[in-house]
Amino acid sequence: MTGLSVALANLKPGTGKTTSAVWLAHIFAQAGNRVLLVDADPSGSALEWSDLAAMYPGLTSQDAFPFRIVALPSREMHRRIPEIAHDDDVVIIDAPQLEDHAAIALSALRYADEILIPCAPSPIEINRTTPVREEIGEVEALRDIPPRAAVLLNRCVTRANSTADAREALGGLGYDVLETAVPRLEVYAQSFGVPIPDSGREIWRRVAHELIERCAPLCSVRS
Repeated sequence: MTGLSVALANLKPGTGKTTSAVWLAHIFAQAGNRVLLVDADPSGSALEWSDLAAMYPGLTSQDAFPFRIVALPSREMHRRIPEIAHDDDVVIIDAPQLEDHAAIALSALRYADEILIPCAPSPIEINRTTPVREEIGEVEALRDIPPRAAVLLNRCVTRANSTADAREALGGLGYDVLETAVPRLEVYAQSFGVPIPDSGREIWRRVAHELIERCAPLCSVRS
């Protein structure tokens, strides 16, 4: 049994890395996978989210976040995760922003099978993906197997031309872009610190399914 490791990475904060990591971790866990969420950001947003969610009446920490979560903001993360993760785990890494914590973020890029770059469909965010792609190129020489990388379009306005335009622009830059685009919805924008609701999960199931398809037949992860 072989699992899947995904790192959420970008140049700056506020791009949806933590939101994407937490929702994906819930989706993979709900499908019956054993999940490890690694909070690699020194700000500890994912860990804080889990602590706040566990404070809801009638919930335990396991009810609120039904998977393991560890804080590991370390430049040696790529060496330490194998000591923590099981062989069949889905490992989701909430990496810190490259501009402030490059060594930690690069360690995440060295470990992950799949590097997922959340990006809103705006010219400025598209331009900011370039340093991430350059760093991915740098770590390839340090890995036995080159990583896969893809852009996850998020905070998209339904039926707006900006999503299609961004997809075309990113494709022109040589990126793989996931078919599923995450819409700009209150259920995602207001989800920090609360238990993940049932509404809004279908979009993230599609994202998870695409990630599994990208690694098939090498992994046995369920979506």
